[in-house]
Amino acid sequence: MSGKYHLFQSPMGWVGLMGTDKGLSRLTIKPTPQEALEELGPGLEGAAHDPDAFPQAQSCLDRYFLGDVKALDTIPLDLTGAPPFFRAAWAACRQIPPGETRSYAWLAAQAGRPRAARAAGQAMARNPLALLIPCHRVIASNGDLRGYGAGGLKVKARLLELEGAATTGPTGKASPG
Repeated sequence: MSGKYHLFQSPMGWVGLMGTDKGLSRLTIKPTPQEALEELGPGLEGAAHDPDAFPQAQSCLDRYFLGDVKALDTIPLDLTGAPPFFRAAWAACRQIPPGETRSYAWLAAQAGRPRAARAAGQAMARNPLALLIPCHRVIASNGDLRGYGAGGLKVKARLLELEGAATTGPTGKASPG
C-alpha cells in the first residue's frame, strides 16, 4: 500500500489530503498550497502526488463546504499507529453531531478516561484529520474556543458557523449564532 496525496482549493483555504488504499491518514487546511503541503508532514516523502487519488473524499468535502454538514461521515480513515486513547478520543469526537459542541471533559469521559480532559485536548491537538475528526466541535467547559491547528480560531469559528453552532464573539467565548 503506497501513500498518495492531493491538494485542492476550498472556501476555507487549501486542503491537503494524504492517505492509503485503506483511507485518509492526514487532512490539512492552510491559506496557501505550500503551507498545506508542508503540513502533510513527513509521510509526504514516500507519497506520490495523485490528483485522482481521493475523489470520494474531495466530493464529500466540496459538499460539506456548500452546507451539507453530514457529507464527511462516510469518508474512510486510516489511523494506523495512533495511540489507543487518541483513537478512542477521535472516535468519540466523530460522534458529535454537526452544529453541536462538546467539552474536552465530555470527550475524555467518552474515551473512557473521565479525569483526562488535558489528554483529550492533546488528542485533538494531534488530530491528523481536521474536519473528518471534527475537533472544531470541541470547546472548553466555559464555552471558550481553544486552539485549532487546521487554520486557527477564525477557521474554527467559521466551521461552527457553517454547521449552525455557536459562533465566537469579540471575547472569544461562544455565543448563540
